[in-house]
Order: sequence, then structure tokens, then C-alpha cells
Amino acid sequence: MIMVSLMIFCSCATKMHPIHQLQALSDDLQKNAAYYNAQDWKDAALKFQDIRHDIGKYRYTPDERRQIGELEGQCARYMVEGVKNGALNTVMGVANEIRGILDGLGIRY
Repeated sequence: MIMVSLMIFCSCATKMHPIHQLQALSDDLQKNAAYYNAQDWKDAALKFQDIRHDIGKYRYTPDERRQIGELEGQCARYMVEGVKNGALNTVMGVANEIRGILDGLGIRY
């Protein structure tokens, strides 16, 4: 009985890890996006892509899906603002790469 409870707890903790990562990324973007350099933006976009991939490995409840969607929207908004406000113009190759990542994720800016 203890083993079954432990397995359920571990699977829930594992399932929630990408959501926690997404929350941390959203918080970091909100607080620090104004100070990001080109490499920071590239890293953030790749982290976002990795988290979305991890989310695809699990089944989530409708409430969890709503939370995920809200967090993804926040992250995407900060990334789009970074592209639009010219913060990435210092290194156009990176800006175009991030635009490509956002396009690949189906996020229009």
C-alpha cells in the first residue's frame, strides 16, 4: 500500500515538474526580460521549446491544461515583446532564430 501511494506521488511530482519549470521561466522573463542579451533570449526560447516537449509526455486535467496554456501565453508574450521592441536587433541571426522557434511553435507575433 505504501509503495502504491509513493508511486502515485512520484508520478504526480514528475508530471508537475514541467509546469513548475514553465512558471519559473515565466517569472524570470517577467522580471529580467528587459536585461536579456541575445544569448539569454536564445536560451529562453530553447528552454520554452524543451518544456513544451516535456509537457507533451504527460496527461493533464483540464485545470492543469488551463494553467499550462496561461503560462505558455505569458512566456510567448514576453518573447514576442523582446522581438518587437528591438531588444534582439543587436544580433539579427539570433533574432531570426527566435522568430523561427516561435513560428515553429505556432506562436504569431
